[in-house]
Amino acid sequence: MVLDKENIRKNSALLYGKMRSMYRYTFDELEKLVNFGSVELCLALMQLLQENKITQDRGSGGVCYAVI
Repeated sequence: MVLDKENIRKNSALLYGKMRSMYRYTFDELEKLVNFGSVELCLALMQLLQENKITQDRGSGGVCYAVI
């Protein structure tokens, strides 16, 4: 696992592309969707949050992520 900025951006772009098929996801759903490890997924989510492409909120099922 390489944790450089280029790979994080690449992973976040892949994740965002797949997230556009539905509106709202849990962390577990995202792990299954992209087959990233939890660290890679967290870093990709952080990148998308910083770019204001997704939102994060807490629902009855836990933390959810949604495409803006």
